[in-house]
Amino acid sequence: MTAAGGTPAGRRHLRPRRLPAVLAVSVGTALLLGGCSNAGSSLALMACDHVSASIRLYSQAQHATTSTTARAKVEQAAAQLSEALPLAARATSADPAFNPLMTTLQEIGRTSEANLIPALRAQCAAAKSATPQSPVPGGPTPGTVPARAPTHS
Repeated sequence: MTAAGGTPAGRRHLRPRRLPAVLAVSVGTALLLGGCSNAGSSLALMACDHVSASIRLYSQAQHATTSTTARAKVEQAAAQLSEALPLAARATSADPAFNPLMTTLQEIGRTSEANLIPALRAQCAAAKSATPQSPVPGGPTPGTVPARAPTHS
């Protein structure tokens, strides 16, 4: 059966019904993709909250009056960094700009937290003020730059 214009009678009513559905899917996809970039920042900030707590605990350990207290504070600080790592990994999945933060956190257990603190501070400062034009820094810190070998002319 065809309608007056030569189109099947059933199809004439499908097109107007599909338009709102197509628009809804398009808008939903745009909102979902737009939220992904914000999700990376939110996750990085949550990781940085753990980093801040860790740095505070590590500083308390350095000023502790007993070795037992110092050891406990260092362990608590390391636990905070361990909690930050999965958040930083999820932030990196949402936005690769946070990869340096995740990579630095992966050094837990391989080096002292004292060696990580300058990089973590810089990366979290950048995460707090991150914009698409200012990615999280990932270059070497002054403590990790190898000394230059003398050149022979």
